[in-house]
Amino acid sequence: MSKRHRILTWSAYLSLIVSAGLIDDSLAQVNPLQTRLAGQWTVDENAERSDPIDRQPFFAVAESYLTAAGQSFRESYIGEADDPAASCPMVGALADRPVDFEITDRGNFVDIAAFGRMRRVYMNFELEPPETFIPNALGWSVGRWVDDMLVIKTTDFTEGAVRSGERTLPFGGPIAQIVERYTLNEDQNRLSIAINLNDPKFYRFSVRVRHHYVRAENILRSSNCVPLSSR
Repeated sequence: MSKRHRILTWSAYLSLIVSAGLIDDSLAQVNPLQTRLAGQWTVDENAERSDPIDRQPFFAVAESYLTAAGQSFRESYIGEADDPAASCPMVGALADRPVDFEITDRGNFVDIAAFGRMRRVYMNFELEPPETFIPNALGWSVGRWVDDMLVIKTTDFTEGAVRSGERTLPFGGPIAQIVERYTLNEDQNRLSIAINLNDPKFYRFSVRVRHHYVRAENILRSSNCVPLSSR
């Protein structure tokens, strides 16, 4: 299966389960700030350099939190050398390092896209995935507004790893969960994203990181990485 076909297949699948009536979005929560959150975002290098404590210790802290199962998974994980998907950053700012991304407001849901991959966030925080949903590397995402902050919860991951350079850490499986909190500044041209990774199988504690972004145009839209991993 070609890379392009794999991208279209996953995007088409998300659209199909909506159009087929498998997802009831009648209880979706829509906030006017979604239109302001929409657009292209690039890493705020000045903020990242001035506040290195937010992301630099991520791997060191995460490694100290590993359970015995996490240690074992990491020691046996060999996918990095053989699977080009390991070089493909997770969409938006889910984990180890920030990447440029784009948010599209579609009313009852928003799409977050980066490096050829798209994650759909349904704006009904209680919405469960339909029976046809297949756990994958990006998971199932639902969102809600808490005052002026967008909170996104993602579940239903397959087991895999997050990566920074040659270093990997395990993450995923049926009990893993990521919670992201998106906050715009007053002029709505800067964005802060706080991320909590909760994975009781692999970590003794929640792993946290924060990234900072500014509005942009013409961000990098493609990559040589494989968009979907088989893990």
